[in-house]
Amino acid sequence: MKSFVYAALLYLVLSLLVMSCAETPPEPECVSAEVIGTDCNSDWYILKISEDDSSGKLTNGYVGQLQGGYVTTDNLPEELRKAGTQVEVALEIYNDHGPRCLTVTVMYPAVKVKRVCSSKNKI
Repeated sequence: MKSFVYAALLYLVLSLLVMSCAETPPEPECVSAEVIGTDCNSDWYILKISEDDSSGKLTNGYVGQLQGGYVTTDNLPEELRKAGTQVEVALEIYNDHGPRCLTVTVMYPAVKVKRVCSSKNKI
């Protein structure tokens, strides 16, 4: 009887452990940004995050920790690369990835576009 209780308890603990590890990570929220232009490397684009989206309320390594301002990305979709384009995108911080600049320039935090929520071009 005692071994049955231990086996049941072990099964319960292992099943809770497996269930807790199976959770999907949170998705970043969409923020408003404007495409400024290319960074020092032509494959990278500078985005300006709107001030109203820079409150720092987003968590888990997402753009809310940047406190607003400018970021740079290399996976912006082709149709959104024109300067002045207003976009709503979900961004994630690139910790170990960024543009390689040969000149002295301002380095903005590198982000990855997780998804495009909406966009509109300025005329």
